[in-house]
Amino acid sequence: MNNPQQLFSYHVFLFPFQWKYTGEKFKDTLIEEKNKLSDFIFALKNSKWKREQFEIKTILEYNEANYFYDFVRDILYDFKKPENKDNNPDDTFIAHFEYQIPSDTVHYKIKTAKVEYKLLIDSILLHLYSTGIGVLSFHLNNRDENQSKEDDILKINQFGRRIYPPFFGLDVDITGTQAQFNYDDFKKGLEFVKYSELAKTIEIEGIAHEEFLDYTNPNNFKNGLFIIPDFIKKLFPANLLTTKLIDDTSNETKIHIAPVLDDRMFVICWYGNKEILNRLRLNSFQKGRFQNRLLLLSDDWFYKFLFVDGEFKTCQNDKMTKELLEKHTNLRWLNYGTIFGLSRYSFVCLTNDLSNLKNNRAAFLLNHVQTLYYKLVELCLVQRACILKFSDEVTEISGFIKKNEKHLSDKVSSLYKQYIRFVNKIYFREVTAQEQGIELYNLLQEHMKLKDQVKDLDDEISELHNYMEMQEQRSENKVITLLTKLTAIFLPASLIAGIFGMNSFELKSENINWNILSFSLILITASIATAIIWLNLKIKQIKR
Repeated sequence: MNNPQQLFSYHVFLFPFQWKYTGEKFKDTLIEEKNKLSDFIFALKNSKWKREQFEIKTILEYNEANYFYDFVRDILYDFKKPENKDNNPDDTFIAHFEYQIPSDTVHYKIKTAKVEYKLLIDSILLHLYSTGIGVLSFHLNNRDENQSKEDDILKINQFGRRIYPPFFGLDVDITGTQAQFNYDDFKKGLEFVKYSELAKTIEIEGIAHEEFLDYTNPNNFKNGLFIIPDFIKKLFPANLLTTKLIDDTSNETKIHIAPVLDDRMFVICWYGNKEILNRLRLNSFQKGRFQNRLLLLSDDWFYKFLFVDGEFKTCQNDKMTKELLEKHTNLRWLNYGTIFGLSRYSFVCLTNDLSNLKNNRAAFLLNHVQTLYYKLVELCLVQRACILKFSDEVTEISGFIKKNEKHLSDKVSSLYKQYIRFVNKIYFREVTAQEQGIELYNLLQEHMKLKDQVKDLDDEISELHNYMEMQEQRSENKVITLLTKLTAIFLPASLIAGIFGMNSFELKSENINWNILSFSLILITASIATAIIWLNLKIKQIKR
């Protein structure tokens, strides 16, 4: 039963995605036109999404904003700009929306094969970026003591984050036979995966109900494996989102979305449990600090908590378990009973229960997870999403090279402009002066491999940019060659015209027909003008 004064765990599921306009009129447009944020904002105008621009009105808002460097806040917050006729809506970089739903009243329901978990929705947030990235996040309170046990927390995280099946089960009786290659009972395969990896249903009370039944028909995979689940799709205006890259069914403009991760949302979880914490701390100090630190880092439950495992631990090697936990935990405040764990798809925090945190004046730890560390995670997800999006664009543009695409140069320039904006406004090596914030941010960067991916992306875009410069240089050389030939053709005529036009000496020959000479000069002048016009057209064709 829910108690508004109690909180046993706090969960955030983040769905980072790429978005762009799709339809016939966007088929050959530039990145900026496909990712025009002002149009997306307008599309949500009459929906339940309300744009809430950032102004510091509360203590938590001040504490959160002050945690980050000034230059980082522009990517984190949708600041309200003063009304000015010079403000261009197309210059908007981030838009922050909140779904209009009563806080701490409506449930996010996760039904598994054995039990149904009901979490109260704190908020549903949407951040849209002009780089064609979005992050949808569900912020959930677990106030029910009956679903606060350690295994309950694992299952909430495991089943609550899935947006589509990771795989389908195969009939074990045909495994090893040729029949396995023709097995197509998707309905039975879905039931198998719902027992171990996928929720039977995920529901937003009164709004959406998803059973994943669309995955029982393989015809639905023609546009890709991702089918937008109801608990995402029904938050948006009808027919606004699609998974088809080019929607030929109508002249409507739709927004194509694709997940940045895989079949999972990113998980942020705070869990307050005195018994588990004491167990881990007892292991940590009973035989000496170093040895027992390794005991802490070999705890099966904590491994599953950090790496979002369900029924069983996904590493069955003791040495590897210790190595992984060593790399993925931050134990700066272990003596005070706070443990952080980070991976490329999770951020978890284990502390004492909330009542003890309050008594020890440490309840701010929960606030930090809800605000500061949520922002850290979201920033890293946006960075990762941008990198993947730009890599996709490089691949797409590279394919146009073979087709001799007319607007190739414009597309490369557009991509390069977006990339420069990413480097200057989104990708940061450091975002806060706070020591633990630096450590946690570095761990996220390391486990998402962002530094290496940025370097690889820089190489890819530089190679593409250098190729286009080489092509333009080649085009310029062709123009110079053409101009040289034209000069060779028209220079003698121009010289003759110049001589006859000189009045430094007087021609008195009665044999010269001045009418013919004048006509010839006019003809030469017209020819030169025509050649210049033709040359300009030729230059444009070559550059294309």
